[in-house]
Amino acid sequence: MGIVILMMSLDTVVEKICEHAKIPEDKVRKMVEEKVIELSGLVSREGAAYIVARELGLSLLKESKRQFKISNLISGLRSVDMVGRIMNISEPREFERNGKTGRVANILLGDESGTVRLSVWNDEVDVIEREKLKVGDVVKLSGGYVKTDNRDSLELRLGRGSIDKTDLVVDVPEQKVIEKRFGEVRRKDIKDFREGEYAEIRACLVQLFRRNPLFEICPECGTRIKETEPSSGKWKCGDHGEVEPKHAMVVTGIVDDGTENIRAVFFREMAEKLIERKTEDMVNDIKTKGIDTVMEGIQPLGNEYVLKGRVKRNSFTESVEFIVNEIGSFDVKKECESLLGS
Repeated sequence: MGIVILMMSLDTVVEKICEHAKIPEDKVRKMVEEKVIELSGLVSREGAAYIVARELGLSLLKESKRQFKISNLISGLRSVDMVGRIMNISEPREFERNGKTGRVANILLGDESGTVRLSVWNDEVDVIEREKLKVGDVVKLSGGYVKTDNRDSLELRLGRGSIDKTDLVVDVPEQKVIEKRFGEVRRKDIKDFREGEYAEIRACLVQLFRRNPLFEICPECGTRIKETEPSSGKWKCGDHGEVEPKHAMVVTGIVDDGTENIRAVFFREMAEKLIERKTEDMVNDIKTKGIDTVMEGIQPLGNEYVLKGRVKRNSFTESVEFIVNEIGSFDVKKECESLLGS
């Protein structure tokens, strides 16, 4: 058993979107075409239709229960069962929101395919002490779910699920093996990338996709949000209800290190650093000048960078991409020292 994605025809997907969102067919087809353009033609019309459906709250992914590996996780999965080894447990942190206090702690889980963070909130934090969880334990997560955090990385949540130590004999590598494979960020050639790993590359930005870099986020938790209805002007967060959105940025392009090229994605602070523009300035400029004019004025092409990030397969385009979480300029002296020391 596993995740079964039934690739329906474009006409069938459009019909289902019309029924679900009560939107005329011609408008839905226009949204699909706009999504194809937004993704620079890297996704088929059928794939774009699936993305539009998901953005409108219609999931066309059919799930069947199974024991997941970390590399199989995708945002939106429910009733996730998996076994992993605890790599790290953070100290619980207290926070205040809307006059109420809460707690949050993070448990880093690992298996032979990768690592992922499990966030536990408020009363869920008690499971750490109740189960006497410690680094190195093998645990079983039952009935959890997957979401995307505010850096577009996957994270697990318990929800109505549970996490328990297990005495089952399971094929989970030892902590040192997982740390060696996924814990170190090593310089690699793009041609040698493996899905799910973290890596450092020295590469040149050879293309910048000129799409709208802004997206709406919840002002409370920073999670990406969508309109309650298309063009309604009303926005809703799953955790905080109807909110007045703030903005964040995402910039995508192609980087090349001489061995291969790959689509690179720069979120939030990384996007600001790459194009040397603050999000607030981009919001104002796009309102006054328009997207095309603003994006044409951004010219980081040809610059060489040292990038660190995660190799991820896009679940819709099926292509591998590089999610950048650290960006630095090319330092000739440092690179020479590295070569001499190797």
